[in-house]
Amino acid sequence: MAGRLSGVRSVLGVSATEPECFRTINDAIAAAADGDVVSVRPGVYRESVVIEREITLSGAGAAGEVRIEASGDPALRLSAEHAAVSGIVLAHRDGEAAVDLRAGTLRMDECTVAAESGVAVAVRGGTELFARDCVVTNPGGAGVLVFDGGGAELRGTRLNGIATTAVVARTGGAPRLLDCVISEAAGAVLAADNAGGSVRDCRIERISGPGIVVEERSTLAVSGTILSDVEGVTLLVGADSSPTMLDCVIERPGAQAIVLVQGGTALIERTVVRGARGHGLHVLDSSSGELIDCSFEDSGHDAVLAGGAASVRLTRLKVTGGAGSAVIAEDAAEVSITEPVVSRTRGAALVARGNARLRVDGGTIRECTTGAVWEGGAAGELTGCVIENNLGDGVVLRSHEPVDIRGCRIERNQGRNIRDDSGVSTVEELVVAPVESERPGEPEAGTGDVAELLADLNKLVGLDGVKREVETLVRLHQMAERRAAAGLPSPPLGRHLVFTGSPGTGKTTIARTYGKILTALGVLRTGQLVEVARADLVAAVIGGTALKTAEKFEEAMGGVLFIDEAYTLSAGSGGTGPDFGREAIDTLVKLMEDHRDDVVVIVAGYTNDMRAFMAANPGLSSRFTRTIEFADYSAPELVTIVEGLCRAHDYRLEFETRAAVHAYFTKLPRDASFGNGRTARKVFEEMVGRQAYRLAEDLDADAVALTRLMPEDLGPLPGSGVGAGAGRVDEEQVERMLDDLRGLVGLDDVKREVASMVDLLASARQRQEANLPVPSLSRHLIFAGPPGTGKTTVARLYGSVLAAMGVLAQGQVVEVSRADLVGEYIGHTAKRTTECFDRARGGVLFIDEAYTLSSSAGNGTDFGREAIDTLVKLMEDHRDEVVVIAAGYATEMSGFLAANPGLSSRFSHHVNFANYTADELVTIVSQHATKIGYECTAPTVAALRTHFLAIPRTGSFGNGRYARQVLDEAVTRHARRMRAIPSPTITELCALLPADIPAASTSGLPPGQG
Repeated sequence: MAGRLSGVRSVLGVSATEPECFRTINDAIAAAADGDVVSVRPGVYRESVVIEREITLSGAGAAGEVRIEASGDPALRLSAEHAAVSGIVLAHRDGEAAVDLRAGTLRMDECTVAAESGVAVAVRGGTELFARDCVVTNPGGAGVLVFDGGGAELRGTRLNGIATTAVVARTGGAPRLLDCVISEAAGAVLAADNAGGSVRDCRIERISGPGIVVEERSTLAVSGTILSDVEGVTLLVGADSSPTMLDCVIERPGAQAIVLVQGGTALIERTVVRGARGHGLHVLDSSSGELIDCSFEDSGHDAVLAGGAASVRLTRLKVTGGAGSAVIAEDAAEVSITEPVVSRTRGAALVARGNARLRVDGGTIRECTTGAVWEGGAAGELTGCVIENNLGDGVVLRSHEPVDIRGCRIERNQGRNIRDDSGVSTVEELVVAPVESERPGEPEAGTGDVAELLADLNKLVGLDGVKREVETLVRLHQMAERRAAAGLPSPPLGRHLVFTGSPGTGKTTIARTYGKILTALGVLRTGQLVEVARADLVAAVIGGTALKTAEKFEEAMGGVLFIDEAYTLSAGSGGTGPDFGREAIDTLVKLMEDHRDDVVVIVAGYTNDMRAFMAANPGLSSRFTRTIEFADYSAPELVTIVEGLCRAHDYRLEFETRAAVHAYFTKLPRDASFGNGRTARKVFEEMVGRQAYRLAEDLDADAVALTRLMPEDLGPLPGSGVGAGAGRVDEEQVERMLDDLRGLVGLDDVKREVASMVDLLASARQRQEANLPVPSLSRHLIFAGPPGTGKTTVARLYGSVLAAMGVLAQGQVVEVSRADLVGEYIGHTAKRTTECFDRARGGVLFIDEAYTLSSSAGNGTDFGREAIDTLVKLMEDHRDEVVVIAAGYATEMSGFLAANPGLSSRFSHHVNFANYTADELVTIVSQHATKIGYECTAPTVAALRTHFLAIPRTGSFGNGRYARQVLDEAVTRHARRMRAIPSPTITELCALLPADIPAASTSGLPPGQG
C-alpha cells in the first residue's frame, strides 16, 4: 500500500485500480498528515468518508468523474479543525445528512451534493462552511441546514430540486448567500428561532411554496436579488422578526408578494414588485413595515393592504396599473404615505375604511377609477397632493371622522373633484383648498409657513452655506413682492439652480424644501418634486428622448424638476452613435423657455462635471444663473447625523462610543465611494448589526443594554485603500508569506527589496498609530529581468503580504498583458484598461511584458500609448486602492517608463530579477521532482549541473520554466526506460538517473526543440 516517499510525499493518491494508490479514501486520510492532499482518481467510492485531519480532498479528472456514495451514515463528515474538498460528487440516501459538519471549518469548491436524505448539508454550532461554485440537490428533504449558531457562506452555488426548503437557518444559524441560484424547490430560504444571515445578488425562481420566510425573532438581509415565479408568498415575515430587503425585484408571485404578520417588521427599499397574483404588500396584526422608493406594477389585487393594528410608512411609493387599489388601510391600521405616484389602478387609488388612519403628504394620483376615499370611521390628512384626470371622483368623503385636506390641486377629474357625503359636521371640520382657480403669483400660504419651512431647513445638520443661499433666495422673492406692491419693477430673479457637490450631502432634501418654500411664497402652484436621472430622460431611438423629457417636464409642472447627475446628459455616447443626451439638454432648454413661470429646474452633480454640463448648450448658462455648492460633511457633523439616527430609532451613544465614532470619521478616507450622509447612515446600521450580534447570546440583557451602542460595535475602517492602517494586520499571516518568499530558490536581491518594502510599511503603520507624520510611500513596482525568474510568483506573494498587513483589501493579483489592455478602435483601449484596473481594485494589477505597450507597431494609432495614459490617470485617481506591478526585460522597461512622464514618478521602486545560477536551477528541478514523487540521485544532480552549465543564456532563456522543461523531458525518458523493465521496484519507479537527463542544446532551446 502506498505511503509517503522518503518522508516528504505530500500528495496521497486514491484509486480502485491504479498501482501504488490507496484503495479507499478513508485509508488515505488515516495515513495523511495535516496539510497533505488526498488526490482521488476518477471512479465510484462507496464509503462514508470521515475527515479528521486538516487535509485537502481533491477529485482528479473532469467534473463528476469522482463520486462518493453512501447510505445511512453521511457521505462526508468533518471533525477536523480545517479541511477542503474540491471537484467531488457526494451522493447519499436514507439518512439524516449527506454532508455533516460536526466540528471545524470546511471549504467546498466545485462539488456536487446529490442527496436523498433529510438534509443535504448540515452545519452545526461551532462549525463554518464555505461553498463556492457547488451544486446541491435533494428530492428527499432540505438543502442546507445551518443551526445552533453555525455559519455558512454559499457563493456561486446552485440549489435545485429540493423537496422542502433550500436553505434553512435555525437557532442562531447565519447563512450568507452570494450570487447563488435557488430553483425548483418547495421553499427558498427559512430563517427561524433567532436566526440571521443574508441573501445578496441571488436569483430565486420556480418555487412551489413560499419564497423567503423569516419568523420567530429572526433577521435576514436580502439585497440585489431577483425572485420570480414563487407560487406561495414571496417574502413572509412573522413572529417579531425584522428582515430588510434592498434593491430587489419580485416578479410574477403566485400569491401575495410580501406579507407581514404576528408583529413582524420589515424595511424594504428600492424594490420592484411586478405582476403579483395577490396583494403586493399585505400587513396584518400589529406588524409594521417601511417602504422607501418601492414600486408595484399590475398587481392582481391591491398593491398595499394594511389591516388589524398594522403600521405602514410608504415613502415615494409608485403604483402603476393593477386590478385593485394602490393602498387600502382598514380596521385600526395606520398608514402614512409621502410623495406617492399612482396611476391607472382599476380600483380607487387610496382607500381608508373601518377605524383606519390614512395620511398622505404630496405626490400625484392620475388616471385611476377614483382618487382617494375615506369611509366608515376612517380619519386622516391629504396635504400638498395632485389628484387629476381620474375616471371618477377626485376625493370621496364618507367617514364620520374628520379628514384634513390642505394645499392640494384636485382638478380635471371626470366625476366631482371633491364629493362630501359624510354630513354637515364633517364638512364643517374639513379644510378643503383645491387650487383650480389659482394662478402663479397668487400666494396661498402666508409668511408664517415660509418661516416654518426655513426653521425646518435650519434644523438640518451642517450645510451652513447652502442654508444662507436658500434664505437669500427667499428674501429676494419677498423683496420682489414688496417692490411690486409699491409699484416698482421687480428685480431679475433666477429661480433655476445648479447644485454641486459630492453625493449624500442633502441635495435632494434641499430641493424638496425649496419647492415647498416657493409654493408657500405663491411662486409655484404645487411644489411637488419630480426626481429624474439620465435614464428617465434619454431614449434609445431618435425622437424618443424629446418625448420622454417632455413627459417628465409635464409631470413637474407647478413644482420642481430635479435632475440628478445631470452631467451624464453631456457625457457623450462614446463615439458609437447619436448623442441622445444632448437631445435631452436641447429639449430641456426649450421647455424651460416655454414654461418659464411654471417649473423650477434644479440640476445636480459633481462640481467639475457640472462645468462640462453647463458648457453643453449656450442656453444653459443664461437659465441657470445661481450655483449652490454643497460641501462634504465634517467629522463632527457626521457624528451629529449618527446621533440623530440613534434618537430616531431609540439607541444612544455612550461617551466613549461617540469619541470612537468621531475618530472613525476623522480617519475615514474621502475617496470616490465616500457618501457623506449615506456613509453616516451605513455606519449607524452596521453598529446596530454588530450590537445585535454581540447581544444575541445574552438572554439577560435589559432594555438599557439593548439601546446602548458601545465602541466595539463600531467596525474597522474600510480596507479597500492602500496605506498604513488601512485594515487589520495579521502578523502570523505576514510572517508565513515572508517565509514562503524566503523559501523560493535564489532571488536574494528580490527578497531583500520586498522585505525592505514590508519594513517601510510596518514602520509607517507604527508612526501613524503614534500620531506621527507618515512618509509618502510609492507601492508600485517595476519587476525587471528575463522570463522564468519568478516575477509572477513574487507578485502573488507581495499581494498576499500587503493584504495580511491590512494595506490591501483582498490582495488578489490580476495578471494582464498588452492583449488584455489594448483595444481595436478609438475609445476601446481606455474601456478595456479601466475594466482590468477595476478587477484589481483592492489588490495587485500585474502587467507582464509591459514594455509592449510603449512599442508602437508603426501602422496607425498607437493604442498602447492610450493604455499607458489611461493607466497613469487611474493610478492617480485610485492611488489608495491598487498596487501596480509592471514586469519585463530590464532594457525594454526603460522605454516603457519613458512613454509617459507620470510613470517614472509612480514607479519609484525597481526590483531586478537575475538569471538563475546552475546550482539554483538544479535545486528547482530537485524540488519539483520531489513534489511529483521522483528523486534525483547524486549522479543525477551532477548531470543536471553539467547540463545547466553548458546551456547558453540567450535573451530567450526561460530560467525556471526551462528547468521544468528539463524535468518534463527527464520524466518522459524515465517512463520510456521503465517500459523495458518487466517488474520495476518502487525505487526504480521513483529514481531519476543521469541517463534520463537530456543533453544541453547548443542553441539554448528547450529539450525536444533543439
